[in-house]
Amino acid sequence: MIYLDYSATTPPDPRVLDAYQLFNQEYFGNPNSTHELGLLANHQIEKASKEILSILNVEHYEVIYTSGATEANNLALKGYAYQNAHKGKHIITSPYEHSSVTTVLNYLAKQGYEIDVLDIDKQGKVDLVELRDLIREDTILVSIGMVNSELGILQDMEAIKEIIAEHEDVVLHSDMTQAIGKVKVDLKGIDLITFSAHKFYGLKGIGALLRRKDILLEPVIHGGKSNSMFRGGTPPVPLMNSLAVALRFATKDFSKKIEHIKQLNLYLKDRLGQIKNSKINGVDAIPQILNVSFLGVPAETLHHELSKRKIYVSTQTACSSESSYSITVKRITGSDERAKTSIRISLSHLTKKQEIDDFIDALLEVLDENR
Repeated sequence: MIYLDYSATTPPDPRVLDAYQLFNQEYFGNPNSTHELGLLANHQIEKASKEILSILNVEHYEVIYTSGATEANNLALKGYAYQNAHKGKHIITSPYEHSSVTTVLNYLAKQGYEIDVLDIDKQGKVDLVELRDLIREDTILVSIGMVNSELGILQDMEAIKEIIAEHEDVVLHSDMTQAIGKVKVDLKGIDLITFSAHKFYGLKGIGALLRRKDILLEPVIHGGKSNSMFRGGTPPVPLMNSLAVALRFATKDFSKKIEHIKQLNLYLKDRLGQIKNSKINGVDAIPQILNVSFLGVPAETLHHELSKRKIYVSTQTACSSESSYSITVKRITGSDERAKTSIRISLSHLTKKQEIDDFIDALLEVLDENR
């Protein structure tokens, strides 16, 4: 098997699995209980939250644990929009957001909120001049993800933060699902931050919304006592701890991991550049994500044939792969052909150079058979 779909999900780090098993055995008490087992479990939540905030250098935030980034995005966007509807109903976003952001904003639009989508330049960066011009008196929220999941485009968050900081009544949300664990990020100045553990070698079923403590939200999930007033439900202590453990190991030896991925990315680009009618989509992308079109061969054909050989890539993001036509690639390249023939290759520090060579060999074989 050659796995080149790390942006869809990552295999859990064995150390995370070990920690999860240990916590299920030792801290199985309900953290809402007031007896010793409950208090011990609750203390572990506090420890996990403190570690997460320390690693990400945002100590004055609250960690709201969720089932993943989709729930976190729903809570961030709906929660803030509902809580602050009296201030305004205008929201600004980018055209490159994940479906768990766009579908929420479409839902809010049906409820009377006005959503403006920013223009982008040839590199896929949002138009900062337009962002500044679009902010008005009734603007309450700007939602821009740092890294696009399909092309790996890296937004200029520092410039975006500077613009939002000029408007004290506007809150900035960023979906950091494809950024945390992959690039160095300065989260200060971002008011609502969302991510999911399974993107950085953690477990599926746990994610988080980091909330600046002065920002109030309307809960999306109502229930009994929990560790946060903004999200009901019995806290899953082992999963919460596993998120902290995954983040700890994902950020360990970070520079070494990134350098390995950068070298693999350059090598892969070189090999792909030797293939006739191959076109790399996206310029300013993180090294973990490489989107490429092979003109003349439909994306679903490539995907299917490579999968038969136990080589796994994706045609789009895993959450929007019902169609082989990539709206994102079409938007940045202007080409229907490239949009219909694009695949996403995503790399990891676990990827080996030999795997790249074997992938290229299989790819050439598939292309020869289908052109």
